[in-house]
Amino acid sequence: MHNERKPRFELGKQDSSTGRGRSSSPSLFFKSSSSSNLLRLRKVHSPNKEPRSTSSSRATLDSLVCNKEQNSASSSSSNMMVDVLPSFELYNTLHRHIPQGNVNPDLHDYPPTYQEVQSRAPTLAPDSHETTTTANASSTSLDNTANGGRSSISGDQLLNLEALSTLHEPIQDDLGDTDNIYIDKLYSLPKLTTPIEISIRVTKEPAVADRKVDDESILKEYTSGDIIHGYVVIENRSTQRQKFEMFYVTLEGRATSVDRECGKRTVKRFLRMVDISASWSYSNIDVSNGVSYVPGRRDFENCVIGLNNSRVLEPHVRYKKYFMFKLPTHLLDVSCKHQQFSHCLVPPAFGIDVTKASGKYSSIKVNPMLGYGHLGTKGSPILTNDLSTDDVSINYTIDTKVVGKDSKSKKLNILKEREYNLRFIPFGFCRPFSGERAPLNQLQDMTKLIQERLEALKKVFKRLNANECITSEDLHNTDVSGTAVDPTDVDSEDIMRRKLDQLYVSNRVDPVCSSFPLRNSKINKDKDKKVEVEFKYNYKDKQKSANKLKKGIFGGFGPSTQSHPTQPTTSSKKSGIIIISSKIPERGLPYVEPSLLKKTNKLETKSEQNQENWYNLQASLPDKEKEILSSFDIGLRCIQANNCESHLPPQIQAVTTELVCITAKSINSIPIKLDADLLLKKERLDDIQKVFKAFKAESLELKAKFEENFEQLNELFSKSRRSSIHQELKFTDFLSEQLTTNIESICTLRTDIRSLHNIFKKQSHTLENEEKISDSTPNKSASTASILSSTFSGSSSSSSVHASTAERLKKQLLHEWVKTDDGEYERTVTVNLHMSDDIKETLIPTFESCLISRLYCIRVNIKFEGQLGVATVDIPVQIRMLES
Repeated sequence: MHNERKPRFELGKQDSSTGRGRSSSPSLFFKSSSSSNLLRLRKVHSPNKEPRSTSSSRATLDSLVCNKEQNSASSSSSNMMVDVLPSFELYNTLHRHIPQGNVNPDLHDYPPTYQEVQSRAPTLAPDSHETTTTANASSTSLDNTANGGRSSISGDQLLNLEALSTLHEPIQDDLGDTDNIYIDKLYSLPKLTTPIEISIRVTKEPAVADRKVDDESILKEYTSGDIIHGYVVIENRSTQRQKFEMFYVTLEGRATSVDRECGKRTVKRFLRMVDISASWSYSNIDVSNGVSYVPGRRDFENCVIGLNNSRVLEPHVRYKKYFMFKLPTHLLDVSCKHQQFSHCLVPPAFGIDVTKASGKYSSIKVNPMLGYGHLGTKGSPILTNDLSTDDVSINYTIDTKVVGKDSKSKKLNILKEREYNLRFIPFGFCRPFSGERAPLNQLQDMTKLIQERLEALKKVFKRLNANECITSEDLHNTDVSGTAVDPTDVDSEDIMRRKLDQLYVSNRVDPVCSSFPLRNSKINKDKDKKVEVEFKYNYKDKQKSANKLKKGIFGGFGPSTQSHPTQPTTSSKKSGIIIISSKIPERGLPYVEPSLLKKTNKLETKSEQNQENWYNLQASLPDKEKEILSSFDIGLRCIQANNCESHLPPQIQAVTTELVCITAKSINSIPIKLDADLLLKKERLDDIQKVFKAFKAESLELKAKFEENFEQLNELFSKSRRSSIHQELKFTDFLSEQLTTNIESICTLRTDIRSLHNIFKKQSHTLENEEKISDSTPNKSASTASILSSTFSGSSSSSSVHASTAERLKKQLLHEWVKTDDGEYERTVTVNLHMSDDIKETLIPTFESCLISRLYCIRVNIKFEGQLGVATVDIPVQIRMLES
């Protein structure tokens, strides 16, 4: 499940005495799945399975949605299965906490009602900074009551229904109040060596129990909305029974960033989807693929379908659990606490985590002939030449874990775990988004807030030196007197949280574009994003006398130049400035991958479901947005200096293109949006980091001073408080952990910039109707004649062809200077972008995430004649996957 908070969904009759929905049979209570938004999915039936009885609610649902089952040969649009997500309480009950102890498997508990949770009103826990971050730490605190979770509810409570409040929990201790382990602690449990073996199989079609289905290719590449089918086999290879507490099957996405200068490694788990039907639970949950599996029966491989309620693995018995996932098109907005929209898009697979599992995948190298590398086994990660380093990676895996107790220590351990790596490339939604605020604007707002908090802290220290009372106004650095709220009751932590929320909410959209929608379109239309650079030129044009002999290869045979003195030469200074500008293109470049991966993942090789998903993705984009960027125009404006005579602007000698690949990373969640303009200008980025490093040093110094004078500060603070209220003054009242983390993130922002010169063809090779020049070498006599002819006539066949190419290049691409005003000229240069046929690199789509980002620019180099130099302009461009 994609950690989504869904409306409550319960099957069965409504019990008026408790307000609780209960099913007629415990085994039929949960009729749902964990894969999100499965629409237009063909319902597959196993021919050798007995029909299962379902509740009236399920029968009604199936009759409404799947009322044309008899036309199975027709298109899948007439045979649909609607997936209903399990309620948020169900996820918490089954997977938020791992149950422990001797529980009666026949005694089934029911999810608590909203009234019960309201009566237990959880409080918001303070945020905690951990090296390993889980993106889905949002859940509802559900504590079981004494009598199996059942309690009587008064009539007043029934009239006051409210939604569940959300609790952001840090990683807790091993056990909670109800002797359950929090799932966030699962990843830090110790591992035991046990005789349990797990194997994961990903199949092309939904696996059935009576026959074998084909395994998916090791080079399979999934995209947004694709469905993953497969099964897990768990086997106890010992002669003793093995007891376990929980079994999980999850689809996870993790980003890993390593900073060797700081000696830190950060892992952010931005995606975790739990398949409740594949994981262990007391309930009988149907698999979303529509196949009816009979728990307890054996399949064609002599595997027992399902796991026992006793949570015991019998010796030499193989158990099979079927799973199904649907890859999301985007993440939940809670995945990014800084409210950056681009951080909530699902990033592509990128590099491999060489530090994971004691360097298990560090031996994988890219085969230069194939363009990729892997371990040669099913489930191995695929490494391509995507210009990643060993310090960054984004990986997707199907994870399985068996959790149990150590027989000696009675502590929870991971008895066995196995993962199956997937390659994911998102569909081409990553394009410039209108309304996003510029990085410098976000940095400016953050800087103001940091300075305000530091000033408030300095103000408190001034109070300390003067032995004056410290008030709430000093903490907030604002005057709250005269308000409806008593200043002594103002919660500093809440004030700080609201300031951060206000700061982050402004990241969603540019305030200029946040007004009336009709006004937005006009503003955005006139507010075209451009890139501009300036190129200054300065040269002297020498004019020699006509009496001076021209130098040539026979100039030595003439009279000596000393006997014919020439007139003095005159020179004129010519200078000015050329403004080079270009609009940021909305169209993008195509995703480039190794040829064998592209061949393996052609549309015709996809399953019927994933083919339909691809057609739906294609239909979701207008034809204009699916166009590939093949050319764009650059405008040149020459403004001559006032102190020089009028002259023609310098001519262009050559135009070259290259692709600039920018990889950015940090060990903390990046609080701002990044762009090429910020990352490519190293001096400006260094100045920004210098400012934030000064903030960090100052905050550490003030924190040490605060801790040293902690008691005195609280004494002065308590004097201004009411006697009935006791509140401790903390350093986080001034600089919260989140704000400190933001400072650390900017300080540790690293960039890796690479220029690729072989991605685009030369401009001369992109001309229309270009004739191919033969490379055949003439014989010796012909070569000598050609040289003599060239010497005396000054031309040859090759030079004439070259001149013809130069003329066509000037006519089609470079064009001419046009005078627009006194001392001003304009010119338009067209740049063709034809991808080379032999690209060794893998150009993954553009993406931005909290820890890692990949951006691209087209660098255009314009070389002017007369050795004036080269003008360079970097134009941001998106790389998207639009073709299969």
